[in-house]
Amino acid sequence: MSRSVSALDEKDKRTHVKTLQSLQRDINFYKKSNENNQNPSLEKIIDILRNSQTKLYEALAQHGVTAAEVHKIILENSDKELINEIMRLQGLKNRIDKQLPDPNLSPEKRQSLEKSLVRATQAHIDKWDELINSPNKNDLMRKIEQAQIKQLERENRTKDRTREQEPERTR
Repeated sequence: MSRSVSALDEKDKRTHVKTLQSLQRDINFYKKSNENNQNPSLEKIIDILRNSQTKLYEALAQHGVTAAEVHKIILENSDKELINEIMRLQGLKNRIDKQLPDPNLSPEKRQSLEKSLVRATQAHIDKWDELINSPNKNDLMRKIEQAQIKQLERENRTKDRTREQEPERTR
């Protein structure tokens, strides 16, 4: 009996590859959790996850998805995650910077914000180092610039909307 194998569309490929990545993160988590005290139930969970991962790889192969395509999608997903994380950390730093000048902050709140700023700044630096050391850093830099431009455009649209909603001031 011959089965016709249909090719997966790009969205389905990406979804399945994200699932593979998620399974790998879970496997890594359970392996790390199991390092100190060997727990047979964790070993069983790891085996189940590996089995699921293998079956998903096989299903992708049956639909004509090559290992090279999987690798390409994984790299693209990693790039997107890196860019999103850099943008998130930059936004966090900006929000903290706006809060710190407030004279009404309690000393505890100020200290907490300062510690948060140090952590966010270090995480931001680490992510930028990751980007700079990436083999496709030029492409990533272009994508960061595009994300920053989009962010500025969104902020400007929001500012314009609030200005339009404010009543005009009269003298």
